[in-house]
Amino acid sequence: MKNSLLTTGNKASALLFIVCLFLSACSSGKKEQVEKDENTLVIGVNQYPTYSDMLKQAIVPLLEKKGYKVVLKEISDVYTANMAVNNFDLDLYVGQHNAYLNFFLTQNKYDISPLIVVPSALYGIYSAQIKAGSAEELKQQLKKGDIVGIPNDPSNLSRTLIFLENLGLIKIRAGADKSSASEFDIEENPYGLVFRYLPSTQIVRSLNSITLGAISGPEAQLAGILDKFIINEIDPNEDFLVNFIINNRNLNERWANDFIGVIESEEFKNVIEDPTYNFKKYYHRPDWYVRKWNTSL
Repeated sequence: MKNSLLTTGNKASALLFIVCLFLSACSSGKKEQVEKDENTLVIGVNQYPTYSDMLKQAIVPLLEKKGYKVVLKEISDVYTANMAVNNFDLDLYVGQHNAYLNFFLTQNKYDISPLIVVPSALYGIYSAQIKAGSAEELKQQLKKGDIVGIPNDPSNLSRTLIFLENLGLIKIRAGADKSSASEFDIEENPYGLVFRYLPSTQIVRSLNSITLGAISGPEAQLAGILDKFIINEIDPNEDFLVNFIINNRNLNERWANDFIGVIESEEFKNVIEDPTYNFKKYYHRPDWYVRKWNTSL
């Protein structure tokens, strides 16, 4: 009986020892996560080359000169990326415009906001069937029943309707909030166009079966057609240009200010304006950039 009690006691002691080791390891792991090296920046990018190229060619080298190590992490979707920024798993994320972020924040109470807007790939009208060099040439070739592919997510849907109205292809009803306009706000359709609402990723693949497609710069670049648009947005609303997104609690961190300094630097501008890159010809400049460097597009 005595031996049995000793055995039970030994087992209990061993179990307690294992539990203590486990708790100690968990505590150590959490401590390491909180004490992340302040000179390491983890930046989320999407699957498109558009802004990862900008980071690699125009931003990361300048951050490294300031002593930062930059880790680029590909994130499959915007929801996951925004959640990661909110949870401090990412320091920054690039790949969405402010109009989408504002819509997202009405559905999700995350503590995130734009840090800085950057030059953004052109949004354009593309076609595999119509060859036109201007909006007027495009209008001359349109006929009743022609199909236009439009992104079906709310922010890019409204963006496309504004774009089509600016081209004179539709008219949005008076009094409508254009920033949230939908298909129900189309008041006039003088060309008798048929609108097909699709996920943005499907519009490029559908060009052979539709007349026109409204396609974002990242989608067009991935498909190798960034330079094949019929016409692009001439003066897009600043809300449709891409931002780096940050957790609000990091807005005043030293690294955040250093990051803004890099984007606003002459070295960054020199890469953007270098004709050997796509940035110079196929990216819209934000207002602050145009004012600072006296440039356009």
